[in-house]
Amino acid sequence: MNISEFLNGLIIGFIAASPIGAVAVMCIQRTISRGFWSGLFIGMGSAIGDFFYAIIAGFGISIISDFLTEHRTILGIAGGILMMVFGYKIFITNPIKQMREQQSPKYKNKFFNDFAASFALTISNPLTIIMFGGLFGISGAVSKETSFYNTILTLSGVIIGALTWWTLLVSVVNIYRKKIRLRNIFWINKITGACVFIFGISVIIMVTLFKDKL
Repeated sequence: MNISEFLNGLIIGFIAASPIGAVAVMCIQRTISRGFWSGLFIGMGSAIGDFFYAIIAGFGISIISDFLTEHRTILGIAGGILMMVFGYKIFITNPIKQMREQQSPKYKNKFFNDFAASFALTISNPLTIIMFGGLFGISGAVSKETSFYNTILTLSGVIIGALTWWTLLVSVVNIYRKKIRLRNIFWINKITGACVFIFGISVIIMVTLFKDKL
């Protein structure tokens, strides 16, 4: 086993997941209002979305890559609208109701909803494939000369690196969760919802006004 290929992927996955965006803000909010597992499922959804694009960039699946690049404006607008919808839902959500839901037998179904929402937001941003292409190129982890086996090792590192970042983020937030008062959670919901909504607007503006430069 070539450990260097795996480590390169680990670093790339960690770096790709770490920028603070709409999903990270949602992850922090969910961890505070719903707990560790809800936040972790948000992170897992994003990590799987990143992994999807890493596979395309790593193996150079040109048909899918060309389709995503060609339709990046439409996908970007769809992603921006999704962010605005999620932001609005977070903004109007009552944190007391969220905490009561944790006691319900149906609460586990919310984990899948969190995962799906995060995955949808991540997968709706086709520019992620460009990011992975750049990271692979800069690090030299994946190129035309890289063997199938080494590419698999790199991609394995990517998904583990991404999951490591989200686990660390959720764990740190969860440590301080119990110290946050209910009134503070109310305002965290409002601020998070507003931030995610603004992220959505900014994505739509970026993909429509600057589509020729992306």
